Amino acid sequence: MDPYDENAEELSKPDKKIEKKLKKEKEKAEKAKAKEEKKEKKEKKLKESEDKKKKKEEKQEEEDKNAKTYNLVVFDGSMHESHDWKEIFKGFKLEDGSRIKVHQCSWLEAEVSVYDKTCMMMIAPHMRLGQSNPGNPYTIEPHFILMRNQPRGATPESDKRNVLYGLMSANIPASNSLISEYMNLERPVMFGALMDIKNRVGAAKFPLISQSYFSSYHQMVIAGDFPTVIKVSHAHRGMGKIKLQDNEQFRDLATVVALHGDYCTSEPFIECDYGIRVQKVGEHYRAYKKVFTGSGWKSQFGGADLQDIELSEEYKLWAEECGKCFGGMDFLSVDALHGKDGKNYIIELNGTATGFHSRNVKEDSEYVRETVLKKMNAIYSKKEQNIPEPVK
Repeated sequence: MDPYDENAEELSKPDKKIEKKLKKEKEKAEKAKAKEEKKEKKEKKLKESEDKKKKKEEKQEEEDKNAKTYNLVVFDGSMHESHDWKEIFKGFKLEDGSRIKVHQCSWLEAEVSVYDKTCMMMIAPHMRLGQSNPGNPYTIEPHFILMRNQPRGATPESDKRNVLYGLMSANIPASNSLISEYMNLERPVMFGALMDIKNRVGAAKFPLISQSYFSSYHQMVIAGDFPTVIKVSHAHRGMGKIKLQDNEQFRDLATVVALHGDYCTSEPFIECDYGIRVQKVGEHYRAYKKVFTGSGWKSQFGGADLQDIELSEEYKLWAEECGKCFGGMDFLSVDALHGKDGKNYIIELNGTATGFHSRNVKEDSEYVRETVLKKMNAIYSKKEQNIPEPVK
């Protein structure tokens, strides 16, 4: 610029404005370009992620299509959400990639046909609490059985032992084993197994209550000491039990037992401070103190509060020894009474249908799943087992 030119400064002003304007437009264009590039980069990344996800899903779908599916039948008629075994096993597979399809039903909803090389089970969902539509009957081939209910109730209408017999004849693997379930259906058979433990380890370590057995009312002559508790036939959960105070009541009961040809047992009535329950689920143990809260002598009807207590070596031995009964039991509980005389009296062994306390049901159900997966892997999976870590 010529410093002596008077018009030079004025002429330069528009040039500076244009230059500034061009600079702003350039910066704006660069920002827009950067923004567009960033957007394109993001879209590309998103597309790559979606493509990757789609390929993974297609691969998984192909694997699932080719994978073997094993039918796990869970006998549990409860509609409570804590008993939703489809949800409990959701997402779990065997180690070789095989899928597990859960079919939950009650024993009343199942029928079985067994042939030379296969077993077929028809499941016909009944109208149950909370279901507006009972569902259509369908047929499957069962590969593993998980029993959380007994196949036989207190009444003739609830007796589905024929289904159990069919599964036994087909040799279907189960937890607990089908043979242990069969043997545990009758009180005298269960008590005989407890007697075997007592004879083997000694009464000091396994304090089993004394018991008398009567094959029919004809043998109901000598009851033993009173008061006594008579247990008629196979029923559990307080059914078929009566407390007698004297021999006259004993003779009266014999005339009732005669009507149906049942057997019955007699045990001394124990005046107790509290009850004891020792639970075994796979390799996991719990001990409870049963504080009776009602006025009745039966905890099922009088009421009881289960309190967690320390698992002593004595209690653990009870459960471990009972776990050896009938070829082995995965799930069980041992019931005992702590008498006012300071002694413990083991009165009963509960098998696969043993109930879980509401505050521990989620954790205990996961222990059940852990045990079932372990057994199914051992039978059906060819890969090395890798069972989920036990619940802490």
